[in-house]
Order: sequence, then structure tokens, then C-alpha cells
Amino acid sequence: MYNTIDTDLLTKAGDFILSDVVLTSYISSNGNTSKPKQISVKSLMTELNIYESIDKKSLSGNIVLTDAQNIPNHLPLTGFERIEFKLFTPGTSRGFDFTHETGHPMHIYKISERQGATPRAQVYVLHFVSKELIVNEQKRISRAVSGSLDNMMLSFIRNDLESTKNVIMEESKGLRKYVIPRLRPYQAIDFIRKRTDSLRYANKGFLFYENSLGLHCKSLESHLATSGVAARPVVAKYKPTPANVRQGDGNRDVVREMQQVSNFRIKEQYDTLKSLRSGVYNSKAIAYDCLNKKFTTTHYDYLAEYGNSFHTEHDGVGGKTDNKGILPFFNYDKGKTFSSFPEGSLYVFADTEKLHNDFENDNDADITPKRIAQRFSFESMVLNLSVPGFTGVGIGDLITFEMPIYEPADYSELDIDPYMSGRYLIRSIRHTIKPFENRHLMYIDCMKDSVRLPYPEETNDTQTDYHTDTGQTLTQEELDNAVINTDTGDNILS
Repeated sequence: MYNTIDTDLLTKAGDFILSDVVLTSYISSNGNTSKPKQISVKSLMTELNIYESIDKKSLSGNIVLTDAQNIPNHLPLTGFERIEFKLFTPGTSRGFDFTHETGHPMHIYKISERQGATPRAQVYVLHFVSKELIVNEQKRISRAVSGSLDNMMLSFIRNDLESTKNVIMEESKGLRKYVIPRLRPYQAIDFIRKRTDSLRYANKGFLFYENSLGLHCKSLESHLATSGVAARPVVAKYKPTPANVRQGDGNRDVVREMQQVSNFRIKEQYDTLKSLRSGVYNSKAIAYDCLNKKFTTTHYDYLAEYGNSFHTEHDGVGGKTDNKGILPFFNYDKGKTFSSFPEGSLYVFADTEKLHNDFENDNDADITPKRIAQRFSFESMVLNLSVPGFTGVGIGDLITFEMPIYEPADYSELDIDPYMSGRYLIRSIRHTIKPFENRHLMYIDCMKDSVRLPYPEETNDTQTDYHTDTGQTLTQEELDNAVINTDTGDNILS
């Protein structure tokens, strides 16, 4: 996306175009029943934040106002207002359009942190969300649905959430039938998306979220690859470099400056206990078929499954790879790998055939373990970046990051960290506009499920014989007698 910037329009990193910011009331203006009462608050604004996340179903944000006009009383503010504005980076067409003429206004739902700043001015924060989240709290779905799962979710979006936004939907596999038991629209979408098989990828479960392009309902793997055949290209290449560095001819490279990282933090690199508990490495699923009176047991093995799917890192030419996972291959316990212990996570499902005549059953025992393992594998490597604001990128995009190696120059042939550098999926973004500083900043959380260079492999057993001999089993009474007889109980343990 950065290579499409019109540098004739964007002259400095972090520049932005913000239209008038207008609050629109539910009250009509001066008796005009066709026009609502409005007030501009752009001149009162000290900060504007927009939040997008693949873990959230709608866009949200807040605006900080320093108000000497007492708008809460005179508009008045009631929690039923709309906020309308446009935010774009110069030189790009992608951005946030929250106007009623060409976009989709956001809805004010809360005021907080209201306090006096001076005897005649106050400060407060107005919070806003997409309309779909408001509608979600007003409705329940209670009906039977059948057909393809992607069409079910599209029906919930269009008919129940009443959304007129763009929808980016991935095709699903199979035909199902469900009875939705009085669920909110977002709950119904969650119910379906978690059971959805991708038509094109070996992927279990879909994501559902909103960004500036619209509503997305698609698999994790579709974010990582295109058309099921090759790794998806990245839209940005971020690296920590000194600010305000000019080119050899003395000119500034604004596209390069837009991708400079001012600060970064590794939030997660690995958590073995968390991965074990959440079933990333291994799990067992037991399914019971009430009709045929039988149990079926399946095992999920990370090392065996890894090569079947696309991941953030590829083989160098855009293909799948089987050796760049977050779990290295090594002899953990007398010839067993670390993913050879499926009892760590146990799932039990009812998987009865013919519940709805000839419609397919959910096959939860196959879908759920892989869906959970895939999603939580991205929790192993999480990175936070601070970069100049740019509305041309969003959640769900792929980026690369070059992490410094933090060692003497002659220690390695590489200049970047071989494991934490590489391709990341953008998980969330906070856009922050600071009008008085004339700056647009982005705080990006991104994640990956693989390493840039493979971890070393080890077939020798280096794990099983380093523990001490079997310890003693003692009663507390023996220890107490030792204290009485020898003045200390330490000797009996040593």
C-alpha cells in the first residue's frame, strides 16, 4: 500500500486530512423536521482515536473535547447522537468515511471523564461505535437456517444487523442446518463462523471483524495466502531507523519515513504453558454418535499438521513450508516429540448423524481442535509498533518487520533477528490524531505463527536423563523427630 502513495500530495510522514467533525442530534433543527440539529466540534478537539481489531466485530473510537460551550447541556448530549467526519492520509484513497452522504456515521454511546478544566471550560471524552453494534443489542435471531455457512452469515449481516456496508466473504464448504435459539446477531455469527470449513484452505473456523474497507468474514489462512496457491504479499516493510534521515541527494524519502518504527515492544515471544493448555501443540477430541452408539477419538499433532496450511512465513518462493513452526522438532522424551502428548487438551463433542436429515453434521471433533490451535499459535509471537499514521493499511494486512539482532557486529552474518524478524499479520490498530501537534500516529499490534528461519532440529535425546535420582518420601513426624534429636532436620533430607 505504501508504494501506491502519491508523494506529490503526501509531503511528510504522519500528515492527515480531517474533515469537519460534526455531532448530529436526534432533535430536529429549528422546527425543520427534515434536518437534525448539528454542531461542529473540530475546534474543541484535543485528541481523536479510532480502534480496529480482528478480535472485535466493529470499529470504535473516542474523541477528547475541551468545551467552553457546554455542549452536553445545549445540544444536548444523551447517548443517541451520531458523529460524522472523514479521515484520510494525503496521497491515498483508502480511509475512514463516517459521513452520512458517502459513508456510514458512527454512533455516540457514552460520555466519560467529564471534569472541569478552568472555571469556564470542561474536558470530557465521547465514545462512539459502528451502528451494527447498536443494532446487535436490540435484536434476537430465533429461526431455522440452512444451506451454506457463508450464506447464513451474510443473511445475519444484511437482514438482522441491517448493514449496508461492504462485506468481504470467503466461500465455505458443505451444507448445514441449524436452529438459532434466540441469539443476538453477533452471537449467531460466532456460532456459525466457528463451525465453518474454508472451501479453499485446510482451515477451520472464520474470523469476523470490521475495518475501513467494510465487514470481513473469512479464514485466518486466507489472510496469509491468495487463491490457495501462494503466500499473500506484504503491504508494508517496517524497520526501526533514525528519524529525519535524508537521501544522498539531500531530499526526504517520505515513503521510507512512513515505514520507520519510532518504538517497538515484543509483548509475547513464547509461552509454553499457555500453548499446552490451549491445545496449540497437541490435543485429543472424543466424539459420541448417539445414533450409531459409537465413540470416535482423533488426535491433533502440531508437527504433523503444520505443513498442510499456509502460515505467516513461507518457503521463500510463496509456497507452504513444514519447518518454520513455533515448535521445534527435537527428541523430547525417548523418541517422542513435544507434540506427542494429546491428553494435554481434551475436547468432548456430540457428533450424531442425521440430526437434520441429509444435511451434514458439524464434525466438531475435526474443526474445533485445529481452529483453537491455529488461533492460539498466533498468540506466541506478538509485537507492538509505533509508526507514522497511514489510513492505507488496516487490520488483516500482512507486513514485515526487521528486528535488530542486539549483538556485536562480528557475531553473526545477519543484521536482523533470525526468528522475530519477518512477516506479521496486523491484529489491531489504534489511530491517534493530535490536532495541536498536527500528527497522525498508529499503534499497531501484529502477530505471527512461524519463524523467519527454522529453529534447529535435534534427534539425539538430550532431555530424559538429566534429572536427579528418585527423591525420598518422608513423613512430617520423621522430620520433627530429626529436629528433636539433631537440632536440625536438614541432615535427613541431605
